[in-house]
Amino acid sequence: MDLCGAPTLRLSSPNFKTLYLVRHAQGIHNVELEEKGESPLSPKLFDARLSPKGLQQASERRKQIIEAGLLNTIELVITSPLRRAMQTSTGIFRGQVDVNQSDDFPKVNNSPPIVALEICRERMGRYPCDRRESISAHRTCFTEIDFTMIENDEDALWQADERENLEDVASRGLHFLKWLWERPEKEIAIVSHGIFLQQTLCALHEKVGIPLEDSLLTRFANCELRTIRIEKSDMEEYTLTTCICNCRKYVTPPSTSLHTFE
Repeated sequence: MDLCGAPTLRLSSPNFKTLYLVRHAQGIHNVELEEKGESPLSPKLFDARLSPKGLQQASERRKQIIEAGLLNTIELVITSPLRRAMQTSTGIFRGQVDVNQSDDFPKVNNSPPIVALEICRERMGRYPCDRRESISAHRTCFTEIDFTMIENDEDALWQADERENLEDVASRGLHFLKWLWERPEKEIAIVSHGIFLQQTLCALHEKVGIPLEDSLLTRFANCELRTIRIEKSDMEEYTLTTCICNCRKYVTPPSTSLHTFE
């Protein structure tokens, strides 16, 4: 079964990491914005949760990942701390979307740790759907997610009057990949968002110079999974000084201090 939706890259070298990139399943904001013409500034879309269709998409993706045996090989799951991404993460890799909906997905025993990081969240600012709830509130619903690498309880990154530019999104995407490379895990799943994932892959192609198929550079569909492999030489040649954002603004502890997840 092909879970990737696009070819993997650079398969020849043993010095690589395999990343499984997943966009969150359909959220209620996707329905409201794309089908009902709701304004993206609507406060009712705050930290949007999954729609009924999104729950089904996550369930189907989980079944495919189980059938492919990926729960036996993925060592770590990194998720955006926005609710729709965490619901997708726990739905796929834990068999539940939150403590109130624990029976929606089939469960298996093999479960990699799930860690929430600010750096891989969606493009920030202006739109309430991209503003997260407090971490203290999320902890009560997502008990199996590790939030220890997020410094601020309230959302200190989202700004009501300014939308993050795409260059900054791409920059933190490359910082994120650099941080992932320094992790000890070899197979890592990332559950994030359409703009962040697309901008990260485009930056990997355009700034780092890794040749990617055009199909990898397009916008992700809801709950789509794509697989990429990054070589050691690619990340060693790329220097953080080419980026304009500070990785430690989004990720703690710094990448030079590895944190072990149980």
